[in-house]
Amino acid sequence: MKSNRCKVGALLILITCLIFLPGCGGKREVEDLAPLLSIGFDLGQKPNTYLITGQYLLQKKGPAGAEIEGWTTSFEAPTLREAYEKTNKIMDIEPFNGSTKLIVIGDGLAKAGFKDMLDFLQRFSEFRRSMYLVIAKGTAQSILDVELRNGEIPAMFIKNNIETAKNISTFPTIRLGQYLTILGRKSTAPIIPMVEILKSGEGGIEYKTEGQGGKQELQLEGAGVFRGDRLVDLLTDKETKGYMWLENNVTHRFIDTVGMGESKVSFSGHVLKSTTKYKVVDNNGKIELHYQIKTTMAVEEVLGQDEQLSETEWADLMSEAEKSLAKAIQNECELSIQKEKQLSLDFLGIGRHIEQKNPAYWKTVKDQWEQEIADFPVSIDVQVTINHTGMSNSSPTTK
Repeated sequence: MKSNRCKVGALLILITCLIFLPGCGGKREVEDLAPLLSIGFDLGQKPNTYLITGQYLLQKKGPAGAEIEGWTTSFEAPTLREAYEKTNKIMDIEPFNGSTKLIVIGDGLAKAGFKDMLDFLQRFSEFRRSMYLVIAKGTAQSILDVELRNGEIPAMFIKNNIETAKNISTFPTIRLGQYLTILGRKSTAPIIPMVEILKSGEGGIEYKTEGQGGKQELQLEGAGVFRGDRLVDLLTDKETKGYMWLENNVTHRFIDTVGMGESKVSFSGHVLKSTTKYKVVDNNGKIELHYQIKTTMAVEEVLGQDEQLSETEWADLMSEAEKSLAKAIQNECELSIQKEKQLSLDFLGIGRHIEQKNPAYWKTVKDQWEQEIADFPVSIDVQVTINHTGMSNSSPTTK
């Protein structure tokens, strides 16, 4: 009997708790929200203002069901909060900032400095530190407003391109949190990839423009080097590729040796695996940094080879290919190191390596590290191993 009374009492307590529990009255349905996909920042025309561009995803009901389309708008305002308020005034649904994936910074603002914009991004709770950062060649507004030939929303295209970047490993992936972390170090200069509008005929790319309604293409290539929050200079495509090797960020790459050296035979290959390690060494009292890059590749093209080769001759040719491909990699790395010394900005993080491996020495140079970079000795050793040479060891025209 006592057991039954306990059960009834517990049930009454549970029912009472359920009555007073808050419900879902404050919930927000997905179809009632406008997810913000990207924000672009440029300098405004008026003093102390910014041109702030937001690209939203709107859900529309079409004959085939729900359809997603982009909605882009720009406001000139002194703060991001004011631009956000203006956006709310012209939208009939609620903007949602927690979905933001991408920050685009126009190169004009990047040169002037954009720390004030970053301040809001890191304080406002709906924004995440996992957002990607890119520099626009030109204005962020023009990048987010461009009509792409494939019909994709520009911010979505850039995000997807970044997330599949390891397939070609030609530019870095930088998130807001990573940038802010590097910003707090004396030893490393930040670097951010660059996006640009690519017109037909530029960059060696041709595409049909007639009947396309002025639609264009976007391309991620190269990167910007910063001192703090200010853009100092741009890295070329090859200098950026050298950065990727030295940062151990190469997963897959396509490399060719066309036009390198005096040999009539050229090669193109596909990186299957690559590892970059470094050592901080004391060479008779002189501190040096030594990089060692080990790469496994598959040969995909042999160009200019017209003679039938024996097995021994083919093995010798592949040995030549390994040396040629290693030289191509080393050339990219040396271009990146030369740029670092020229700028006296340590975007390669050499100082960080020294700080980790030889903290005592780092204490003696950290305060004048930018001056030390220009003469700091760096060496590179590249080893390429070919483990696949294709399905044939002869030219298609040889007998």
